[in-house]
Amino acid sequence: MSESLDAYYKKRRVYIPESDRQIEFLDRGFGIRRGKKLELSPYEAFFLTEKKRIKVIDEDKQEMLSLHDLVTELSMGKQEIWIRYLVYRDLRERGYIVRETKKVDFEIHGKGAERRLILIVYEGGEFNLDELTNLLRYAARQKKELILSVIDRRTDLVYYSIGEMIFQKNKTKPPKNDQAT
Repeated sequence: MSESLDAYYKKRRVYIPESDRQIEFLDRGFGIRRGKKLELSPYEAFFLTEKKRIKVIDEDKQEMLSLHDLVTELSMGKQEIWIRYLVYRDLRERGYIVRETKKVDFEIHGKGAERRLILIVYEGGEFNLDELTNLLRYAARQKKELILSVIDRRTDLVYYSIGEMIFQKNKTKPPKNDQAT
């Protein structure tokens, strides 16, 4: 991509107006076309601003927003948006196209035909094993691999591939304690 492009912020959304360069962003997996505008997710807007690919202008105030301003505006009511962005940025820098999904945090595309689902887990946080089992089943139905992205207190990331897991109740009786007399 060449020089930065003007994007606009209005009503908690960031978009690129109709432009010859919209196709560049679409081809690289950024945004969703809505009418003549290319709407960016908050993570895409953060990433493209950080990489100096776009300059975001508040449409009402006609002022340029810094990355910090943009994060502040788009994080209202979304407490963990920055942590999720760190995972998004890491995946984009590894060459993946990253999309938000409803069941898990992200879905990634690229580097082969396989699609993967990304679930963010916080070090020291609690996680429900039943929920994980349900997500594994969902991933299997979707024919996608489930990846856990574990983020520690220093914001270091580690990825774990969760293969097919089968949970069964132990139907055998425990061995008797035979004592010799």
